[in-house]
Amino acid sequence: MKTVKILAILLIVLLLVVFFQDIADYMKIITDQESVSAYLQSFGILGPVVLFCLLIAQVFIAIIPGHALMVTAGYVYGTLGLVVVIVSTILGSEIAFFIARKYGRGLIYKLASQKTIDKWDKAAHNQGILFYFFSFLLPIFPNDLMCYVAGLATISPKRFFVANVLGRTCTAVIVTMIGMYGLNPPAWFLVALALAVIGLFAGWTIYRKKKHPDQ
Repeated sequence: MKTVKILAILLIVLLLVVFFQDIADYMKIITDQESVSAYLQSFGILGPVVLFCLLIAQVFIAIIPGHALMVTAGYVYGTLGLVVVIVSTILGSEIAFFIARKYGRGLIYKLASQKTIDKWDKAAHNQGILFYFFSFLLPIFPNDLMCYVAGLATISPKRFFVANVLGRTCTAVIVTMIGMYGLNPPAWFLVALALAVIGLFAGWTIYRKKKHPDQ
């Protein structure tokens, strides 16, 4: 079973590397990066401020394409865009966490699907930093909704902050740097990305085994 999982991870990484340009081109089409870029640039020096506000808002508003904005941030503003992405997504997540912690389910059920919140609330029962770190990285999680889940759960604000900073920063670096290199990143970035994917899957597998040794 372990061998199968390792081979599956390696296959996924290989496919990502081989078809990276095709995926990148498709991503460019569906997000219409040029239009988003033009929109941000139309604000001149206030563009990073607008981007900052949009990235905070996307934590709460599902229809705002967060990852597309991150790519565009790197494409338009480079390193400054990366800083904006990191700070804004961490701040937005902290706000969502404290809203849930202060106002509870009565308000959260009005802001998000009760069924979805309850599903992940059950999965997050008595979980700690590592669980929420992965919840910001892996696409199997509703990343932004997990901030509400954390606020309703037992994790302390300090522990959530650690998971928030680490998880959001890693995601921001990976996604924003794609934009910084014009969807044609250098070889070292592809290698680093592949190693990161392997590390994440391996870490998640080990974590799951420790939590559920019978599986």
